[in-house]
Amino acid sequence: MDALKSILIEQEEELDRRENEMVEVYADSLSECLKMAAKHLGKNIDQIGYDVLKRGKRKLISSEPFHIKAFSLPDEEVYAVFDEVIKKVTKDPEKSSKDFILLKDKHGWACIKNYRSGVYLAVFPPIGNGKSYTLEQVEKKFKVKGLQIKDQDKIQRIVEEAKGEYIRLWNSGIKAMAEGQVRVEISKDNMKAYVTMIPPKLGGRDLEVSDVVHELTQAQVLYGIKEKDIKKMIDEDQYNVPFQGAVGDSPINGRNAQIVYHVRTERSIRLKEDISGKIDFKNLDIIENVVAGQLLAEKIPAEKGKHGRNLFNEILDAKDGTDIELIQGKGTILSEDKKRLVAEINGQLLFVHNTINVENVLKVADVGIKTGNITFLGSVIVTGNVEDNYMIKASGNIEIWGTVQKAQVEADGDIIIKQGVSGKDEARIESMSGSIISKFLENTTAVAEKDVMVQEGIMHSNVSAGEKIVCNGKRAYIVGGDLRATEKVSSKILGSPSSPVTKVTVGVNPKVLKQLEDINAKKKESGQKLEALTKTQKTLQARQEEDPAMFSEENKEYLKKLDAGILKMEARMQEFDKEIEKLNVYMQETSGYGKIYVEKTIYRGVHIQIKNADYEVKKDIEAKVFYLENDKIKQTNFQKTDKEDRL
Repeated sequence: MDALKSILIEQEEELDRRENEMVEVYADSLSECLKMAAKHLGKNIDQIGYDVLKRGKRKLISSEPFHIKAFSLPDEEVYAVFDEVIKKVTKDPEKSSKDFILLKDKHGWACIKNYRSGVYLAVFPPIGNGKSYTLEQVEKKFKVKGLQIKDQDKIQRIVEEAKGEYIRLWNSGIKAMAEGQVRVEISKDNMKAYVTMIPPKLGGRDLEVSDVVHELTQAQVLYGIKEKDIKKMIDEDQYNVPFQGAVGDSPINGRNAQIVYHVRTERSIRLKEDISGKIDFKNLDIIENVVAGQLLAEKIPAEKGKHGRNLFNEILDAKDGTDIELIQGKGTILSEDKKRLVAEINGQLLFVHNTINVENVLKVADVGIKTGNITFLGSVIVTGNVEDNYMIKASGNIEIWGTVQKAQVEADGDIIIKQGVSGKDEARIESMSGSIISKFLENTTAVAEKDVMVQEGIMHSNVSAGEKIVCNGKRAYIVGGDLRATEKVSSKILGSPSSPVTKVTVGVNPKVLKQLEDINAKKKESGQKLEALTKTQKTLQARQEEDPAMFSEENKEYLKKLDAGILKMEARMQEFDKEIEKLNVYMQETSGYGKIYVEKTIYRGVHIQIKNADYEVKKDIEAKVFYLENDKIKQTNFQKTDKEDRL
């Protein structure tokens, strides 16, 4: 009688334990329900599962609470939550969260199954510092299940080995009408079947996978039965814990087509800040430049929808994604499959009405605080002025309808400035492969690969032209500054009665001449350094000869470094001499003879250079052409036919 009482008490404790792994909770919100359930079950929120029995409602006067059934998830289900993420991140289908999550200490445990085919026992080893499962605990489990032990030695061996495998012990003696039971609940959307396994009574048969599958089919479940999950729950004695025994496939609507832009489609000012925190208000980065062949946009096609199935094997329709057209705009090329859009030309990207256009001409009003500096892969038209301290750079031509002030203008092509340049000694106008045309140039540096053509006058400016400098309008004067051209310089008036320094050089390429001047300057600087090093070397050598004993090791080391430095500097001087010689030869071979045309007056004080010959005008001269003959500068009368260059 006492033995029976003991068994009943132990069985009641076991049932209480299982019942405690499931709880129904009422609260104002779902999150509150989960917090309360986790606290009651002694678990973290991510270690519990739940079913919403009734969804709460918020009303104006009163509200209805949420009602959920929460239960402890088996360890395997907790890990499964993270498994998909782990597999995607590691790109290894064999990886699972168990490979990354440090397991806590866990005691060993055992499961006993009473099947038709026999009685089975599995003993699992502990984890970490957990305790091993004992023979006494196994015997207690047998009592709880109402089973007799027929071979204690065999059980002892299984307990000691703890392999975690089910081992058949002996034939079963199954008590009638005491087997385990299965409850099946179908979700309202017919997509999930929740299975709850009820443990057998004393001596009753344990549930098998086939029992659960049978009950599911009895409930008309024809699709999505998860036999592996069912087996796992049975193996782990997860009784009274609802789990998903069958799951349908939800329909997956196809993703809509989308356009991925590889360029900025919105114009916005992007202010840059330097290390000191100073904001650059000039480089606003408003223009989106693109180059020919650059990928502008790609179309990701719409996807087909994937039909689903519910538990009753009924097809659930899915929608296909909506298509969208990748539109070809001006200055672009659309691929044959209509999926890739590239730039046909260099230029500015404009995004209008969801269409990308590439324009190779940029038109703005004034260049100043509203536009910032402009850098453009194409041509630029400025209908107003270019203000102080701003810059324009273009790969095409630049046309400015107003004036240029203390600014920088640089183009690969031609530069046209209709109202002239007032440079305040800081303006720089440069055409890398074209000409410069302007109404006037004042206190400006102008450099052109071809011609510099000015209508009214060039005043106190440094002007270089790969071909010609022509000042040939109604007034047409050149006063002050340094002018260099390969072929000719032409003006009505050269110099002025006040005799400002005006120098005109023709017959040599200005770029080569500038390069030669730069190398000579470097040679001069290196020569000065060499002279200083040599003086120091001689001083140290004299001290060493005078008193070798007092000449320290430190001085000897320094003298060695001086010797090496002098050798290096002498080698550099030789390299400069070679470069200078090459440039002089090149100038002799490529330079034209060059001429200077003065239609009216050249004033005294003007300095003329044609190739290597120099001439300073001593008195005012009228209407002359200066040229080189036998390495001497000569002059002849100006003829009206010499007016060949007009603006």
